[in-house]
Amino acid sequence: MTGVSRSIRDKAARGWDGQRERLAALALAVCATLMLWPAVTAQAVEAIVVKPEQEKIDLTALGELYEGRGDHLQIETAPGQDGYIGRMAVQATTPGTNPGWLVFALANPSSERITRWLVAPRYTLDNSRVFWPELDAGRIAAITPSLGFRPERLKSDRADMFRLSLEPGQTITLAAEMSSGQVPRLMLWDPDVYQAKQQDRMLFNGVLLGFTGLLAIFLTAIFAANHRAIFPATALVAWAALAYFCVDFGFWSKLFPVGPERMALYRAAAEASVAASLVLFLYAFLRIGLWHGWIKTLFWGWIAAQLCLIVFAVVDPRLASGLARGSAVGIAAIGTCLIAYLALRGQDRALSLIPSWLLLLVWLFGAAMIVLGKLSGDIVLSGLAAGLVLILVLLGFTVTQFAFRSSGGPLQLGPANEVQMKSLAVDGSGAAVWQWNAAKDHVTVDPEVEEALGVPPGTLDTTVDQFLHHMHSSDRERFRLMLWSLQENQGGDLQTDFRLKRQDSTYLWYDLRAHAAASDNTRLLRCVGLMRDVTSLKRSHERLMHDAVHDSLTGLPNRELFMDRLQGAITRAREGQANRPTVMFIDIDRFKNVNKSFGLAVGDSMLLTLARRLARHLNPQDTLARLGGDQFAILMISETDPRQVATLAERVRRALRTPMKIGGKEIVLTASIGIVVDDGVKATAQDLLREGEIAMLRAKRGGADRIEIFSASMRGEDESRLPLESDLRKALERRQIAVLYQPITRLASNQLAGFEALLRWDHPTRGRLGADDFVPIAEETGLIGELGSYVLSQALEQAVHWHKVLPRERDPLFVSVNVSSRQLFRQDLVQEIRLMLAREAVPKGTLKLEITESLVIENPERAVEILTWLKTFGASLALDDFGTGYCSLSYLHRFPCDTIKVDRSLVRDSGLNGSTPLILRSIIALAHELGKEVVAEGVETADDAAYLRSIGCEYGQGFYYGEPMSAKDVGSLLAALASHRKRKQRERSKAGQGDLATATAASPAAPPPNPAPSTSGVT
Repeated sequence: MTGVSRSIRDKAARGWDGQRERLAALALAVCATLMLWPAVTAQAVEAIVVKPEQEKIDLTALGELYEGRGDHLQIETAPGQDGYIGRMAVQATTPGTNPGWLVFALANPSSERITRWLVAPRYTLDNSRVFWPELDAGRIAAITPSLGFRPERLKSDRADMFRLSLEPGQTITLAAEMSSGQVPRLMLWDPDVYQAKQQDRMLFNGVLLGFTGLLAIFLTAIFAANHRAIFPATALVAWAALAYFCVDFGFWSKLFPVGPERMALYRAAAEASVAASLVLFLYAFLRIGLWHGWIKTLFWGWIAAQLCLIVFAVVDPRLASGLARGSAVGIAAIGTCLIAYLALRGQDRALSLIPSWLLLLVWLFGAAMIVLGKLSGDIVLSGLAAGLVLILVLLGFTVTQFAFRSSGGPLQLGPANEVQMKSLAVDGSGAAVWQWNAAKDHVTVDPEVEEALGVPPGTLDTTVDQFLHHMHSSDRERFRLMLWSLQENQGGDLQTDFRLKRQDSTYLWYDLRAHAAASDNTRLLRCVGLMRDVTSLKRSHERLMHDAVHDSLTGLPNRELFMDRLQGAITRAREGQANRPTVMFIDIDRFKNVNKSFGLAVGDSMLLTLARRLARHLNPQDTLARLGGDQFAILMISETDPRQVATLAERVRRALRTPMKIGGKEIVLTASIGIVVDDGVKATAQDLLREGEIAMLRAKRGGADRIEIFSASMRGEDESRLPLESDLRKALERRQIAVLYQPITRLASNQLAGFEALLRWDHPTRGRLGADDFVPIAEETGLIGELGSYVLSQALEQAVHWHKVLPRERDPLFVSVNVSSRQLFRQDLVQEIRLMLAREAVPKGTLKLEITESLVIENPERAVEILTWLKTFGASLALDDFGTGYCSLSYLHRFPCDTIKVDRSLVRDSGLNGSTPLILRSIIALAHELGKEVVAEGVETADDAAYLRSIGCEYGQGFYYGEPMSAKDVGSLLAALASHRKRKQRERSKAGQGDLATATAASPAAPPPNPAPSTSGVT
């Protein structure tokens, strides 16, 4: 300011006498100087009085802060005792940094010299912010005094420290150059007090480090005794907290040669480690790995992100620390939701973690208040560190307590002994302990039994007589005899079951297994065992026994129970103890038509009605049974008079004829009834029932709604089937059933497409029998499963041979096999066909199963399920005899069939005038609309083949293309076709080479033409 004024006066003296323009310029310069004066000169500050008895002074809010003033700053010093205000100029240590300046003045009014330490911590948690926090960094670059030498910098890794000396009555203005953007916390300490404070803090910090380190070592070491993941997960939290304490307390630089400038990196890594360890702890303790796969994947992704923050601390410590602090909010929120959800569902791990997690939430709230600057002070920071140690101790206690809870007693690190293992087994079995003291004749039972029976506690803790009073009357004497037997044998085992009465007069079944140690003195005999409630097991057994001998629909006795009672009646009649039995065999006429017309549900309802009607005409000693399907049988013992039996049969016939209303319509059912009376000749129930069936068949052949009584003349008519059944069994055992194959041709190209497997039986006395002659017998006798497996295996073996003889990459040969109703609904059919197809390794579609339309309609839902499985395993499906039975167009689109086979009757009548040709064309058009191919049976002339080809039918089968032939003849046919195809291929190859030679001679420069694709039309 003085230099500027002197310049103005000199210029005015040299040019005052005539240069008004210069005066104006000088005036402007003066104004500009006056305007810039406040920007470069700091006003004087008020001095802070320092007294010798003061231990510390917080200078942060007492000084003047100057920011954005450039690298140079001029300051007015604080007035001293004489009131003089001087000026001082300060300059930044590093030019171009534009630092901030904190200016303050200290005054010593006393008569003695005062020495103080000026301390600016390199890091404080309070007001350090969440995102982009201020981590470890230098705070004060230099301090410039207005008087004397610069303050001495003291060596410290945790703070910027300077030694200040104030002479008596001296006032000094100090300008502190800040090396960070945040205003540091500046404290003026008495050296002795500061050192004592640091020693106390180091002692406190050492105690916290000791607790944390011991806990981390304990949790790590205990993992060797109990190999559970929760121990290393909790130990990881403790180790992460220990690393954070080492950095925060300043021990890290003492353990490792790390400079103060690197502490920010380690602090950020430690904070990220604590956050990552908490996520790992939640994953291990709450067993997130047992949850859904996507939840497990999300958690592992979260853990990986937290671990990446530790690595990212090397790149940007401030950003990594901020993200780690922000993730604590997510950890708290997600952890709280998981623990609350699992605790409400009763998970014991979540319930045991609630106190520790609540304390952690309180600790995170306090830490947030400190970081945001809402709370501050040494006591607050010390309390926060102690709170973290308390959380670690509580977590370790929770984990340890939970991990060893299953031991059932004190903490046990070794394996449980045998007694404990048996005790655990008893507790886990759900059985109750039963005891009997022979000396006192006293019984003791666990309270669980009394609770199950609904009796007051202590009711069953009584004498044997009182205990037997609660037992079923049928079990009392048996139980008393077993106790008496134990006393007589002086020990032994007791195994029995009995019933105990409940409060509502019902009974529970109990199974008792006990043992009494051998003793010479019976008065010292004690028997101890386990009682187990087996009521549900007994009832299940009773239901199984009932279902095994009763019909599931009507509840009537089935064939097995009926035969047992009939055999018993025959035996008693032979011994003269009862009347001769009479059997009435009842078959409902045309009942299958009812199922087809109205469905199975209506049919079952009508069977129930018929069973109730029949039961009304019987006496208690008689038996009504359902033999199967629409057949019933009555065993009469109460009536022996033939006239009474005939009267009863007539009443039964009329009862069955009574109309039933179904869907607003009256349905009248009739029955064919056969009656047979035991004549003492047949010794078995099977023979007597067969004679009743023969009489029923005679009545059915004579017309519906008839009654026939068996006579000896009927015996020879139907007994001829018995030798045929026996011969069929032998033929299957000896593989005497022949499988013939009838060709199936593709009409468009007259190419052989496949074969249909047909059964023939060359009977030694009856000649050649077709499938219609013995397949029904196989279905009735249960041989259809063995017969079907034989046909399928033979057909697939031949198909493998065909593909070797006549290989086709496209459109390979297939073989069609008929499947009966008994065979289709077998439980093991699907698995059997699957294994056959896998074993033979034939191309997909080689096996084509033909199912009749009527068979599918019997049980459409079950049929669709089975057919879908078969098609999935590689079998093709064909709907056989379409158009001859009950056509259900509503079900046709649901059946997963590939082919529809048109019955031969439609093909035979297609040349006649009328509706038959129209029906045939409609069926083929419908099949094409549904995406299915058509096979026409009964092609016997060339006209039939031409007509079918004209209307778009894909395949033809009949005598025109070939009769059924043996496997050997099929092999010869295929060998001839293969030879013919090879010959034609050689001819085409020679013709192609001749054309190529001619073209080359005519135009040698021209490139050879591409050969035309060969056609494989083998007929």
